[in-house]
Amino acid sequence: MLLLGFGVLAILSTVITLYERAVVKHRQLPQLASINVWHSYAMSVTNFFRTNEVVQNECMKFGNRLFTLPLLGQWCIMVKAPELVREFCNAPEEALSMERAAEELLQFRHIVGPQFVEEVYHIPAIRSTMNKHLAAVVPVMLDEMVHAVEQEIDYVCDQDWKPIKALDQVTRIICRISNRVFVGLPLCRDKDYIDLTSKFSNQVIVRGAFLRFLVPPFLRRPIGTCLRIVFGYHRRILAQLEPLLESRRRDKEAQENLPNDMVTWLMEEGDYNNESLAMRILNVNFVALHTTTKVCCIAILFYTRIVSSRAQPSYIAPLREEISSHLDVTDISQWNRESLSRCMKLDSFFKETMRLNGLGALWMPRVAVADFTFSDGTKIPAGNFLATAVTAIHEDEGTYRSAKVFDGFRFAEKRQLDEKSDEDWMHRLTGTSPTYLTFGGGRHICPGRFFAALEMKFLMAYLLIHYDVRMDGDGTRPADEWLGPTSNPAHDATVLFRRRSATI
Repeated sequence: MLLLGFGVLAILSTVITLYERAVVKHRQLPQLASINVWHSYAMSVTNFFRTNEVVQNECMKFGNRLFTLPLLGQWCIMVKAPELVREFCNAPEEALSMERAAEELLQFRHIVGPQFVEEVYHIPAIRSTMNKHLAAVVPVMLDEMVHAVEQEIDYVCDQDWKPIKALDQVTRIICRISNRVFVGLPLCRDKDYIDLTSKFSNQVIVRGAFLRFLVPPFLRRPIGTCLRIVFGYHRRILAQLEPLLESRRRDKEAQENLPNDMVTWLMEEGDYNNESLAMRILNVNFVALHTTTKVCCIAILFYTRIVSSRAQPSYIAPLREEISSHLDVTDISQWNRESLSRCMKLDSFFKETMRLNGLGALWMPRVAVADFTFSDGTKIPAGNFLATAVTAIHEDEGTYRSAKVFDGFRFAEKRQLDEKSDEDWMHRLTGTSPTYLTFGGGRHICPGRFFAALEMKFLMAYLLIHYDVRMDGDGTRPADEWLGPTSNPAHDATVLFRRRSATI
């Protein structure tokens, strides 16, 4: 009966929402569906199960024009044309709000607590302080990477092939490397802490979706309060971090030298209490791990699938040769950011992987908090959701040659052609443009993309040098798992690892 009640509430909530969106303000945009509420609801349910296909088809139909798409519980205005994407990215927060969109879609205020969304001083700590200290934190990143790989992969590997659950192990390795820089030793290796931070993003996304799509707005606050009490993210992260935070405060008062990590950088932003700092660390983990772990896992799966398929061009020798040329494979302590930056093929391999294997069909959601007019004259009334049609943009034949075909060295070749031009940075992994949006763009470009790129490339380089890999079974990579407009690497994807007898 309880499930039936929630089902009825979900249907009513969705119908009401769609009806509110399906009004005259949508008539000025080309539409996939009639604004008849029942037709729109039926289409939104259908679209939920084939969002990527629908977005691709409608982009072909409407070309570079804006159009509206009914998704489950929400109309969304899709942006694809490069000039409109540029305007979309550069629009001020007071017009097209990323924060409002994230809060509405993920329901953080109800699932985790108001403090999680209202304080944002971690952003300048990432954008300025962390990026300034990237070269200095590389040694601890590398130390933790080796230790994590030994515990998560090497303990089962020898000269025989051993199966590894790709997503689970990569998630834990990336979580440990990140938190060595965020909170340091020994907490970055604490099992309970790693379990909390590594699983947090997926858990809150699923629970936020439940709250948004299955619970009417007037019930979200009380039900969210119950969820916060049950799951207690704020309570659990504070319990993990409070001893460390108290120790740092004592060291700061004694004018001791503080470690060069995120806790210190956050404390330098102002005099915040322990609960506030703990929430910022949880938020930093969310933004750092959610994308990085999935992209790194996809890159490993992509590489493994190519290695397992004789029909695909070989990337093994060129990548290993490049890594051996620029990084000392006999002494990892000599690796540094500058040497890694010379590995253009490795950089390109990741960028191409992210081009064809993002995290969904829609990207960079925004809410119009004020009326906004694009240069083509289209007026977006306040209250509308907007997003970029990222898969259609990344697979546009007008931008990329053989756009649907994986070409691991595509961007390395572009960099060689544009080596002395001002556009070289656009072809780097961390570069963005209106036709490449994995790290966002404009005012809300990802501030932690340089840190994420270092993590992913260092880990991939280390694995390439020390291990052989191949897909389990017939060599076919399991398809990504889609849920509405979002996608994830297959949770059951298994990669066979074997330690190499030589590293060169």
